[in-house]
Amino acid sequence: MNLKLLTTILFLWTWVSVTPLLDESDDVIEKFVATSEWADIKEGQSIGKGLHVRMNLETGRKEAKKLSKEDSESSGVGENRLAIKDDSIVDLGIVDDSLDVEKLEEGLKRAANSDDSSETLSGRFRTIEDLKKEMPNLKMQTEGEVLKDKMSVLSSTSDTDIPSLIIVLEELEDLAHKYDNGQLLVTQGWMKRVGELLFHPSEEVYKAVLRVISSATQSNPPVQVHCIQAGYLGTLISRLLSQSEKLAKSTIFAISSMVRNMPAALDAFKSLHGYNTLSTKLAVSSLGPLQRAILTFYNDILEQDVQLKSDAVITNLKPGGSMVCKKVSEILSDSNSSLDVVEETIYFYSRTQQLCSEEITSPVTERLKQLLILFDNEKNEELSLKIREILS
Repeated sequence: MNLKLLTTILFLWTWVSVTPLLDESDDVIEKFVATSEWADIKEGQSIGKGLHVRMNLETGRKEAKKLSKEDSESSGVGENRLAIKDDSIVDLGIVDDSLDVEKLEEGLKRAANSDDSSETLSGRFRTIEDLKKEMPNLKMQTEGEVLKDKMSVLSSTSDTDIPSLIIVLEELEDLAHKYDNGQLLVTQGWMKRVGELLFHPSEEVYKAVLRVISSATQSNPPVQVHCIQAGYLGTLISRLLSQSEKLAKSTIFAISSMVRNMPAALDAFKSLHGYNTLSTKLAVSSLGPLQRAILTFYNDILEQDVQLKSDAVITNLKPGGSMVCKKVSEILSDSNSSLDVVEETIYFYSRTQQLCSEEITSPVTERLKQLLILFDNEKNEELSLKIREILS
């Protein structure tokens, strides 16, 4: 017998011995054929796209059907979702390329077999009541109660203990920005102690007080009204001219919080000579941060006027208008001015053209043209538009 014939015989014998005989009754795994009714998906059977698939938790089997019109309208074709229909059915949603049903099934199995059941969790963690019994000294407080405690500390702290004053004022600043907490400071009479510290000789304490007032008054009309009536606004305006530029910046922020978004507060600002004081401070300023703070404040209230369709701010700026416009022109024509100050200057110019038109000199025009190129390159459309309005 030659070698080729022997090899052929061995191959045929091996194939017959390892190949199982197929009975006509054995199921042949084919691709799942979907109908309009739910049907089981057999193990290993592949399913096509666009079918509605769910997991029957009672049988442990996947089921699928064709996507009906109702399915499309209720969930959106192609929308991935995992929704619990009832205790026994988990809707896996519409099958598409981005939804891995097998992974979802695995996740469900892991969740079902997880030790993190509600019983396990309840045994692992203690309730608040249990903690209170075990730790009777544990004190649970509302924010109002915390605020009351902080005010008690502030009231009992000596004015000579500057570090302690600053610590408690910083804690009050964090609490006062909440709308209800800000009003509690007023209704409980606690703001009085805060206001007294405006006259503290320490600049650090003064700045900490300003931050508390700014936090409490921001977008909180009842607190704004209280602070104006209590004389805090007048105190801040009267101190502004004699303050250093760094300290004045903090004062202006507090003033802004006290009067912003309230026409009546701006009327009080005017009657207390706020416009003239602020314009004078801007005219003698040399530092960018202070200039930016003043111009930002003016821009905020000018924008408020636009919304109210009013010219009140422009009218109130007129007495010191030439002083303000001259300073703004100096800032703008100075190539050393920081960009953030320049941006506020452009916004101010665009809103006060009727007031500052005479100050748009050649140096200012040249500088604006340079800035226009810069902002065009940076695709800053808003500032580019403002400059074009000024130059037109």
